[in-house]
Amino acid sequence: MKRKSSIVRLLCTILAVAVVSCQKIVPDGGQKEDSGIEPTQPGEYVLPLIETTDMHGYIVTTDNNGTVHYRLAYIADKADDIRGHGDQCQRDRLLLVDGGDLCQGASVSNLLSGWPVYVSMDIMGYDAVAAGNHEFDWGFDTLVDQDATLPDYEWDGQSVVNQVPVVCANLYQDGNRVPFTKDYVVVEKTAVNTEGATVPVKIGIIGFAVNYSGSIIATQFIDKGYSINDDYSIVNQIAAELESTGGCDATIMLIHGEAEGAAERLGKDTPVDLVLGGHSHRTLAGRTSWGTPYLQGGRYCEHYAYADLRFKVDASGTTSYDRVGSLANLAVNSDRDRHVYPEHNVADLSEEILEVSEAALTATAQQQNDVLGYISVSASSYYISGSGDRAAVISNWMCDILRRIGDADVAFVNGGGVRTSLPLNGQSRRDITVANVYEMFPFNNPTYVYSITYAELLQVLDYSMTSGGESLFSRMTGIDCYFTAEDHGTYTTYAVKSLAKDGTVIYQNGTWTGDWASRKLVLAVSEYLAITERTDYYTNLPNPLIEWNSTPRLLANDLVDNENAVRVLRAEASASGGHLYVDTAAHFILVQ
Repeated sequence: MKRKSSIVRLLCTILAVAVVSCQKIVPDGGQKEDSGIEPTQPGEYVLPLIETTDMHGYIVTTDNNGTVHYRLAYIADKADDIRGHGDQCQRDRLLLVDGGDLCQGASVSNLLSGWPVYVSMDIMGYDAVAAGNHEFDWGFDTLVDQDATLPDYEWDGQSVVNQVPVVCANLYQDGNRVPFTKDYVVVEKTAVNTEGATVPVKIGIIGFAVNYSGSIIATQFIDKGYSINDDYSIVNQIAAELESTGGCDATIMLIHGEAEGAAERLGKDTPVDLVLGGHSHRTLAGRTSWGTPYLQGGRYCEHYAYADLRFKVDASGTTSYDRVGSLANLAVNSDRDRHVYPEHNVADLSEEILEVSEAALTATAQQQNDVLGYISVSASSYYISGSGDRAAVISNWMCDILRRIGDADVAFVNGGGVRTSLPLNGQSRRDITVANVYEMFPFNNPTYVYSITYAELLQVLDYSMTSGGESLFSRMTGIDCYFTAEDHGTYTTYAVKSLAKDGTVIYQNGTWTGDWASRKLVLAVSEYLAITERTDYYTNLPNPLIEWNSTPRLLANDLVDNENAVRVLRAEASASGGHLYVDTAAHFILVQ
């Protein structure tokens, strides 16, 4: 007998699934076959819901021991445990959605421009996905078709029209709502009671996004005329109209933004019945003080969120929405998402999504197996002691790679750009592949290279001490910056105290040594740091690179980070017998 997952155990007391043929649900009122089963009695009926969010391409991942985990195939199987498997699949028995940030991140997705993700989501029959900020990394038009669905694709020798709708009611371009996201979709589903009787229900899924424009590369967002109207009344108005006109029985807000905060901002009088979120990579399940439920499924297919929508049928046969129950986040089982031999864990893995995952691994096998060299220290993302949370070994390595790409003296990356970790796990060395490089540099960012003076570098470092600048210029190599932190009770201020270059103090307490202030250096940064305008609220200090972009200081901005990182690491390994140097010292140093 197949061993059931925790979500099935959760459902076994409330669901009895009737068998009908599998069919795809069409958004916005598409037709589906009548099951032929009418509600036999008044009472409670349940529609289960699964939300994933912030996949970032991690449908399949290889752990540090080399074990492959088929995470999305596992989640797909749990969805089909509810809907039925194979010919017994009834997709109208589950609501399946995603909170955005779909494709960018894992190398198996990056190297294939997101293909494994949007193919899998269509095969799984997602009812809607939100538009995340990382959908803009490669250009929004590359991940959304003009009909407001995920991209069409080739699979098994056939051209397939992707039917997964992308919802976002507050995304604009040049002042107009973009035509390639839907404000909402209404999906027709079937709720079931404990005796197997069914009732049809309609669910409105309203898309929304927090104003994440500051976390998107300007050339892919602001420069293309995009904007986000962060007005939550948009959602309330749509939900009120859908419910008052009978367009749906219940409404859900699907937001690429943290679910709890969104539920709060909707207000206590909101008609929205459930808020599903993302963006922050957290797992959340709860209710506001006035009772609005919210849920959020974490990141990287490590978890999936579960809830059930409950409806009541009265004595006259009228169906009405009642409440949300069973809010939970369930972990993907890291023992049962493996597939080492043909029959291994087949009871817990979707055959179709396993097939897509294997195809993606095969298509990227060359890059996955192309070893550039090896490291002999753990390139972890943990903060280095004494850095004031401004240095990690992996970010040191990324900065040093940018320095080599730009022939630079100093380099910065932002903390949010550090997306992976490459530890040794008790071994003396670790091979680094081309795929690892694409995990380190997943955004295809150009590297911006500047010729500046050390006095101008101090401007960057002073800006990095502000709340506005810290989020951008938070990781660095090439110079040592000693800084202080002054606690004011409710807030802390930071200030540069001294600078040292190769062990020589060149600046201290406002005074330069010799002619160091006027000496030239080359600075390299990733594009996001170079073009993000973020003037600090308290000090009014701007990002100095914005001005420099229109001056001769800018030497280059066309060196794509990941492909050039492969080039410089391959050259380093060739010259060093394969050993790749990784700096483990903090270069932002907090003075106690």
